[in-house]
Amino acid sequence: MISVQNHQQPLSGNKLKQNFSRNTVFAAALGIALAVSSCTPKVGVLRSPDVYGGAVGSEKSKEEKTEEKKAEEAKKAEAANKSIALLLPFQLDRVVVNSMSGEDVKRSALALDFYQGFQLGMNEATKKGGEYALKVMDTQDSELRNVSLAASKDVQEATLIVGPVYPKEIRSFGKGQSNKKVLQVNPLAAAMPTEFNQGNLVSITPPIRIHMRAVATEVASKYSAGDVVLVFDARDNDHRQYIAGIDEEIKKVNPAIVVKHVASVAALTAAMPDLETAFVITGTTEKNQLRSLISGLDAKVREGFDIKLFGHPLWDRFDFTPYSNFYRMDPTITGESHLKVWSTEVQNFQRNYKAQFKVDPSDYAYKGYDAGKYFTNVLNKYGADYADKLQNEEFNGIFSHYKFRYNPQWGYVNEGVLLKTYRNGSFQ
Repeated sequence: MISVQNHQQPLSGNKLKQNFSRNTVFAAALGIALAVSSCTPKVGVLRSPDVYGGAVGSEKSKEEKTEEKKAEEAKKAEAANKSIALLLPFQLDRVVVNSMSGEDVKRSALALDFYQGFQLGMNEATKKGGEYALKVMDTQDSELRNVSLAASKDVQEATLIVGPVYPKEIRSFGKGQSNKKVLQVNPLAAAMPTEFNQGNLVSITPPIRIHMRAVATEVASKYSAGDVVLVFDARDNDHRQYIAGIDEEIKKVNPAIVVKHVASVAALTAAMPDLETAFVITGTTEKNQLRSLISGLDAKVREGFDIKLFGHPLWDRFDFTPYSNFYRMDPTITGESHLKVWSTEVQNFQRNYKAQFKVDPSDYAYKGYDAGKYFTNVLNKYGADYADKLQNEEFNGIFSHYKFRYNPQWGYVNEGVLLKTYRNGSFQ
C-alpha cells in the first residue's frame, strides 16, 4: 500500500535510489523546472502531452503552411479550454539553483516521479481521443500556497484537478476551491475521505477501512460452523486504525459469526479450537509484537493446529523467512498494487520511462501513469459529463485497480484492493 501523510514515507520495493545517476537526472529536471513559472504549464521537465512530432514529407506551399499554422493554433486554443491541473509538492521555492543538493532531489522526487508517470499515461491516452492541456503547479507543501492556487485562473478553468498530495494541502486547497462541479483527485494520500468531507474528491488510494472490509469479507466467506475468529489486539496505532469496525463488517456477511478479541499471545493460543480453523486477524506492524505473535503461532502450527492468519497491508515490507512454518498459516494481506513485473505492458512502460528519464520508475511513477491514462481516457470518452461515469468505469492499470463508489458527503472512493497470500518468501 502506498500512502503519503504530511511528509514523505519510505516505499516498499521501490525505494528512492541514492546513486549519482538519479541525483543528476533529477537535478537537471529540477533545474529546468525552476526556469518556468510554477503557475503555468511545465514543458521543461517533460514534453507537453499533445506533442508527438510532425510527419516528414515533401515541401509544402506557403498557403498550406499558413493553413496548417491556423489549424494548429485553433487546436491549441481548444486544448487550453480542456485542461488538467496537476498540483504537486515540487517545493522549488526551497531549491538554490546554483547549488542543488541531494536533499533537494529527495524532497522533489515524489512529485517528479508521479508527474513524469502521469504525463506518459496521458500521452498514451491522447493517441486515442481528444487532447487536454496539462498545467502543472508547485504546491510547495504549503497550506497558504494551496489556498492561493485554488483561486487561480488555471485551477478555476480546469476540467479536472489532480492533487494536492498531502492531507493538510488537500484540506487547505478544498477550502479555497469554489467550483465543486470539477472533480479533485487525491492521487496518493491514504487518509479516510471523511477527514476532508468533499463531495467532489476522488480518492485513488483505497483507505485502510477498505482493506479491512476486504479481509472481513474473506474471513466470513471461508468460515464454517465450529471455526473461531480471533482478533489479536495489539497496542500500536496501525492495528487500531486497521481493526476498527471489523466485527460489524464480518457480521454483515455472516451474522452467526462470533468475533473474540484477545490481548496476549497466551490468550490467543488458548482460544484456538482443537479441530476446526482459527482465523487470526491483526493489524499490528510493531516489530516486537509481530515477532511475539508469529512465534506463538509457529508453535501451534507445529502442533498441528489449523490457522489462517490475516494481517496489515504493510506486512509486505517485513521479512518472515526466519519463521519456517509461516507459510503454513496461509498468511494473507490486502494490497492496492497488482504490479506484474514480467508482463509486457509493465516492461514496455519501464523501457519507455528509463529511455525518457535515465532512471527506473518508482511506485509513484507507476501510480502516476495509471492515473494519467485512466482520467484522460474518461475525459475523452465522456467530456464534461465524466464525473457521473466514474462508478461505471472500472480500470485495471499496470499498478492500480480502480473501482469507485460514490458518497455525496465525501466523494468517490476507490475500493480496488486485492488479496495477497504468502508464497515462496513474499506476498503475491
